[in-house]
Amino acid sequence: MERLRTDLVYAFRTFAKNPGFASAAVLSLALGIGANTTIFSLINALFLNPLPVKRPGELVALQTVDEKNPGASTVSYPNYKDFRDRNEVFRGLAAYSFPNLVSMLAGNDEPEQAFVEFVTGNYFDVLGLEPALGRFFLSEEDETPGSHPVVVLGHGLWSRRFGSDPAVLGSIIRLNGRPFTVVGVGPDGYKGVSVIFGPDVWVPAMMQEQLAAAQFRDFFNDRRALFFNVFGRLRDGTSLESASANVAVIADALAEAYPEPNRGRSAKTVPLAEATLFPGGRNAMLLGGVVLMTVVGLVLLIACSNVANLMLAKSVARQKEIAIRLSMGASRLRLVRQLMTESTILGLLGGLVGLIVAYMGRNFIWSFRPAFVANNMIQPTLDSRVFLFALLLSLATGLVFGLAPALQASRFSVVDTLKNESRAVGSERRRISLRNGLVVVQVALSIVSLIAAGLFLRSSMHAHEIDPGFETRRLGVMIVNPGQGGYSQERAEHFYDAVLERVRALPGLRSASWASNLPLFGGFSRSIFPEGQENQDRQEGVLVPTNVVDVDFFETFDVAVVRGRDFGSGDRKDSVPVAVINEKMAQQFWPGEEALGKRFRMYGNEFFQEVVGVVETTRIATLGEEPQPCVYLPVEQNFADSLTLYLRTEDDPAPVMAAAQREIRAMDPLVPIINPMTVGEVIDQSLFAPKLAAGLLGVMGAIALALASVGLYGVLSFRVAQRSQEIGLRMALGARRQDVLRMVLANAMTVVGVGVAIGLAAAFAVSRAVVSLLYGISATDPTTFLGVTVVLTLVALVASSLPALRASRVDPLAALRYQ
Repeated sequence: MERLRTDLVYAFRTFAKNPGFASAAVLSLALGIGANTTIFSLINALFLNPLPVKRPGELVALQTVDEKNPGASTVSYPNYKDFRDRNEVFRGLAAYSFPNLVSMLAGNDEPEQAFVEFVTGNYFDVLGLEPALGRFFLSEEDETPGSHPVVVLGHGLWSRRFGSDPAVLGSIIRLNGRPFTVVGVGPDGYKGVSVIFGPDVWVPAMMQEQLAAAQFRDFFNDRRALFFNVFGRLRDGTSLESASANVAVIADALAEAYPEPNRGRSAKTVPLAEATLFPGGRNAMLLGGVVLMTVVGLVLLIACSNVANLMLAKSVARQKEIAIRLSMGASRLRLVRQLMTESTILGLLGGLVGLIVAYMGRNFIWSFRPAFVANNMIQPTLDSRVFLFALLLSLATGLVFGLAPALQASRFSVVDTLKNESRAVGSERRRISLRNGLVVVQVALSIVSLIAAGLFLRSSMHAHEIDPGFETRRLGVMIVNPGQGGYSQERAEHFYDAVLERVRALPGLRSASWASNLPLFGGFSRSIFPEGQENQDRQEGVLVPTNVVDVDFFETFDVAVVRGRDFGSGDRKDSVPVAVINEKMAQQFWPGEEALGKRFRMYGNEFFQEVVGVVETTRIATLGEEPQPCVYLPVEQNFADSLTLYLRTEDDPAPVMAAAQREIRAMDPLVPIINPMTVGEVIDQSLFAPKLAAGLLGVMGAIALALASVGLYGVLSFRVAQRSQEIGLRMALGARRQDVLRMVLANAMTVVGVGVAIGLAAAFAVSRAVVSLLYGISATDPTTFLGVTVVLTLVALVASSLPALRASRVDPLAALRYQ
């Protein structure tokens, strides 16, 4: 212990004598460790943080396996009940829906939007949760539809909206205009099973008829509608494999008993921890996390190489000190331990400052979250797991960058050093080779990180250049939800007509219309059966996104009707059911034929839709998608209690959108208006994830470039200082300044060239793994690869020029006199 204290005191004394060296080392490490800790906090929140429930290892998710829809994971409610009643492996099986947006009115305050999750009565019991206040749902509250209007508030909503007042129990809140009694408050820290964003309020599943959007109410009792997430707690001694086998047997029985909705479907179980992200999103987010961790790992390795080179340079200045200690009896092991103590302290100091960097980085990332789910989104925290990661990373970093310099420094020749003579040529060459090797590593790692950053930046820029198929600059949208205002179908239909009548009179408006879908946010998909194939197995149906639209929608959306007609006033409830399709659907369903007049049936409908028009194909879900079919249905024949108002303006849509909101609120201030945005803002929001990744990778790439250039500059400056006598002798023997300049630059750029070649080869291999995350560019995009190579070469040339110029100005007489 005494020796450790001595080593620590000596290390801090050494840093005090060399504050510039210590500051540069700590700052370099802080950037690398801070970046890694920031990204790890995201990984920790998404994948490593267990749900705050009782014995989470016993919980598994029950998922649908669908041959036709590989991305399916949810379960229909009727099937859930059969799995619940027939299984032999679960102590309890519960279900919950995706969060549904409703209008909430508490007391006399203004209404606000809230996310509601429909859950089965045993939801909280299966999770093993205890309420913070009051109680959870009773079994009888999950038996009869519409009979028990009760709610459990989320702890966050209770704190935020009700001031954590215990008197909230028994109070009445209104959801979509209907009264509900508060019976409990969820535990602090629990936001639902989903780790992305969770509900404000939990409601019994039996109340879905009162709160679910009109287009989803019929799905509750539809065996084909995959509407619920299902999870259960395994019985003691039950393995995941046996649970999967049991539910697969039940699924086979359901497919036999109900062949139309269930044929081709089975079921499986997975650990609940693997099902807490939205369906189909886990693998993409895992890949994104791997990419980010790889890049910040490269940044840290560059920082370690930088500090290792600094310590190698510093060790030369300490030759005499080390030689004297060796001559006085100190062992080489003792010296290595002293030097490793210094490197470990630098690593820990870098980690301490890195936590500040991580805190700022976490806040930066958190500021990008979409506003409409801000209160419910997962919040990355610097918890004990993150602190432990930072500590272990700091210790490992100290060992990584300190070991090679410590071993090298302990190998000085005591006699030569004390005689003030040069070290052996072989030793010097080994030292130069080690420093050059570290520079090569820095340059190679910088190339990889910069190319990753460049690919995502180019992808993000290209995404904004992709033509979505409609004009975006003068288009605004807002969701208007009379259903949340308690409107019946008849009242809502009159309300829609009245809104259009008012907003069409606004100055600056070219046209206005309604649609069920936001642009670039997908839509509800239905299985389509062309006429003549409607009696085939449902597996032959094709899932196609649908959009319910009003008259003049295509004009407002700026999409041309290429054949046939638009919807008109004659397309009423009592007229022939009609549809407009896009060109992609016409080509896919009726290749080589005229689609006009063709008919198709949607799964669940007993009637056919007649195709009366064909429109241009637009992007439906994402900018990067391949063209996909789409069906447009007239709003008069397909009621929805929530629609999106589209406003095409003569100029900037913002003033017209503000005026439209005033008109709607003047009609009824309790009808929610959700997410009023220009379509440009919609596109930006849809690109939230790639823009965040591009920003983070861009910052990491810039840090990597800066660290590599500083490292190269430091190494060359040291080498010039070490070779000043040699350079002076060369100049005394006739070498010109340009010869010296060329020699130093050639040596530097040779090392850089080797690093660039290795880095390009590594980047070429690594980039292929991220091709699925890129928009419109290849993983080997030549512009990115060439641009990064040129930029890094120019930066390296600038970093090399200053030491080279200094070398060319060496005074031969002064150098020789010193020698």
